[in-house]
Amino acid sequence: MKEKSISSRIDKVLWLLVTILPLIIIPIKGIPDIFNVAKAPVLALSSGYVLYLLFKFGKFQPGIETKALMGYLILVFIASLTAYKPLLALTGVSLTAGRFEGFITLFFYVVLFYAARQHMRISEKNVLFFIIVQSIIAAYAIAQFFMIDPLVEYFNYTKGSYATIGNQNFLASWALMLLVFASGFYMKQRKLIYLIFPALFFGALLASNTRGCWLALMVVILVSLYFLKFSKLRISYFAVLGSFLLVFLTMNFLSKSKIQHRTKTIKSELDINNEWAGSGRALIWKMSYDIVHEHPFLGAGPENLKEALKQTKNKRAQQYGKLTGHTVDKAHNDFLHIAAVSGVPALLIYIFFILAIFVEQAKNFAFGSAKSVLALALLAYLLQSLFNISVISVAPLFWVFLGLFASDNARFTVN
Repeated sequence: MKEKSISSRIDKVLWLLVTILPLIIIPIKGIPDIFNVAKAPVLALSSGYVLYLLFKFGKFQPGIETKALMGYLILVFIASLTAYKPLLALTGVSLTAGRFEGFITLFFYVVLFYAARQHMRISEKNVLFFIIVQSIIAAYAIAQFFMIDPLVEYFNYTKGSYATIGNQNFLASWALMLLVFASGFYMKQRKLIYLIFPALFFGALLASNTRGCWLALMVVILVSLYFLKFSKLRISYFAVLGSFLLVFLTMNFLSKSKIQHRTKTIKSELDINNEWAGSGRALIWKMSYDIVHEHPFLGAGPENLKEALKQTKNKRAQQYGKLTGHTVDKAHNDFLHIAAVSGVPALLIYIFFILAIFVEQAKNFAFGSAKSVLALALLAYLLQSLFNISVISVAPLFWVFLGLFASDNARFTVN
C-alpha cells in the first residue's frame, strides 16, 4: 500500500510539472530573463522531490535503456569537469552565459525520464487537465500572431509569437509535440469538442513562423498515414487534418497571406551551399563542427560552446558576430550540439539510448495504442531538433513523454 501511494504521488507530481512549467513566467521589468528565471527553480524543486520519492520507493529497475542513459550521464559529468568553465558546465548558468542546461539539469531530465517510465499513468482526467492548460498558452501565441499581447510586449521584447515559452522556435517545438499528442487524444476519445485542442496547437505552430517545425510536421503526417489502417480512426483522422486546413486558411487570410509567404521561403533556406541557409544555421553547424573536431572525445563542456568558439578564435564565429552582432552558444542541431559539448562517444550513447527505446516499443505500434501517439510526438520533437535547441521550457516534456513511451503503463487502445 505504501509503495502504491508513493507511485501515485510521483505520477501526480510529473503531470503537474509538465502542465505548469511552460506556463510560468515573471513579467516584471528589469529581470534579465522573465521566462526561465522562474522555470529553472520549479524544475529543480520538482525533480528533487521526485528523486526523494524514488529513493523512498526503494526499488530501482534499470533496463538496457536506463543503463545507456547512465553511461551518457557519466560522460557528460566528465565533460563538465574538463570544460573551459566547469562551474558553468555543471550549473548551466553564470552572470554572463548559460541557458540553465548544464549537467545538473540533464540529471533532472534523467530523473524525470526514469520516474515517468516506472510510475506515470495515462488517464483521461490527467490528459484533459494537461491539454486544457497548455491550450491557454497556444491561444496566447495565436493572439500574439495578431499583435494582441497584454502581458509581455510592453517589455520591448522582439515582436513575434512565443507566449510563455520565450522564443518562437521553442514555442514551435512545444506546439509540435502537443498537437500530435492532442490529435491522438481526440482520436482515442472521439469526442468532437476535443478537436479544438489539435486545432489550437496547430494554430500556435503556424503562429511561431518556424519552418523547421513545419517540415517536421509534414514528415509526421506522412508517417501517421499508418493510422488509416484502423477503420474506426479514419473519420477522426480526416477530421484532424480538416481542422488543420481550416486553421491555416483562416490565419493566412486574416494575416494577409503572411503564412503562405513564409512557406515560399523554405526552398531557398534548404540550399546547403549557402552558409546563411536556415537563418544562418548552416554557418552555425560548421562552426560547431569545428569544435567537435577540436574536442572529439569530451567536447567543450555543457553550456561551453560559446566559450570554446571564443577560446579557439573560431573564424566562422567571428564572421557571424560581425555580420549579425550576435554570439553562438548552441549548435541549433541537438545531436551536433551534444557532440560539440559532450563529445562524440556521448552522442553515440545518446543515439543508442533513443534507438533502443524505439526498437523495444516497436512491437506495440501495431495495436494502435498510446505508444503510437507518443512515438509520433517524440519523432516530431527529434526531427525538429535537427534545426533547434534543447531548452528547459520544452525539454522536460520530451523526457517525460520518452519515459511514458518506454513504460509498460501507457497502453490504452485507440481503435
